[in-house]
Amino acid sequence: MLCWLLFVLGSGTAKAIDFGGDLQVHGFATQGFVKTTDNRFFGDSEDGAFEFTELGINASYKVSPSVLVSGQLLSRNAGKMDDGSPTVDYALIDWNLSNTSDGAVGLLAGRIKNTLGLYNETRDVAFTRPSIFLPQQVYFDRVRDLFLSADGVQIYGRIPTDSGRWMVNLGATINPIDKNVEIAFLGRDFEGDLDADDVTFIARAEYETHDGAWRLGWSAAKVTLDFDASRTDPIGDGRIDLLYWVASLQYNAERWTLTGEYMREPVDFQGFGPLLGSRDSTVEGYYLQGSYLLRNDLELIVRYAEGYTDRDDRSGMTQSAATGGQLPPHSFFQKDWMLGVRWDVTPNFMLRAEYQWNDGTWTLSNRENPDPSATVKDWEMFSLLASYRF
Repeated sequence: MLCWLLFVLGSGTAKAIDFGGDLQVHGFATQGFVKTTDNRFFGDSEDGAFEFTELGINASYKVSPSVLVSGQLLSRNAGKMDDGSPTVDYALIDWNLSNTSDGAVGLLAGRIKNTLGLYNETRDVAFTRPSIFLPQQVYFDRVRDLFLSADGVQIYGRIPTDSGRWMVNLGATINPIDKNVEIAFLGRDFEGDLDADDVTFIARAEYETHDGAWRLGWSAAKVTLDFDASRTDPIGDGRIDLLYWVASLQYNAERWTLTGEYMREPVDFQGFGPLLGSRDSTVEGYYLQGSYLLRNDLELIVRYAEGYTDRDDRSGMTQSAATGGQLPPHSFFQKDWMLGVRWDVTPNFMLRAEYQWNDGTWTLSNRENPDPSATVKDWEMFSLLASYRF
């Protein structure tokens, strides 16, 4: 049904809502299709799945020249990881405290999209993603809610210089945690609760040249997760400290763009008892992507990505042995090539097609692949996407 709706909208019969003035309303509808040779990604993909859908509507209202109120409701279906229930993606007040030729300073308060990497803030809108799915070795969909948005405050600054512009964000927030995060970090859904009870600190510094050719940045989030075990759980209370950071670099030419990002995440487990044992490690991931405009409405994309649950055990052999072989070595790493094409049929309607070759299964969700020993090391994925915005 959604595919037919996207076709009708893309044909130009639908018109954007235009209130004019200080009120702006926009929305989007995205439908994906995934087919894998093995393993499950966003649904029963081995048989072909249409279980990836994104629906969103957002609004912003300029209360005064210095105060903007905005928010977005999002419905996202992603196999067993998201069931499509509407959620508040963001809802915030943006207060511009100062705006002069020497720079600008502002304050964000409410539910805020975390300023991490180049794409985290806009990852829900298909038109602003560089591909159907973001590179999973840096932008984890299986723990998406851990870094997507959070409740708190951020202060931002914009500083112009002769060569370009600096942008700085600093924030203190409380992150909402869902079952996907617990399963990814603890291996299964226990009766106890995993929460981010402590304040999460967010920081990003970004620089962009005046012509937009070069863009570079560094962003980080320091998160503490506390687990309150129930009496029936085989593990005890515990704590997970992690520091997720991303270094980003992008070059934009007239018809092509080259982007690379490197992520590192030291993870420290404390408590939990002997069942989990010592699971401290440094997660690592990176990708390099190039895109080229064949014509103004047609773009070709190619990407290579790698990621490891422990940069000191890239083969996964040591970690596999620590589980007694229950988890195969390939579940601790993933390397992949992706080739894709984007066609902007109209300014508001877009189609994508991509093919991906994978070595390893690290980024797959345990909710969709509950038996890691049954996963296949070398697998391929074909995906399609249609998206409309107004």
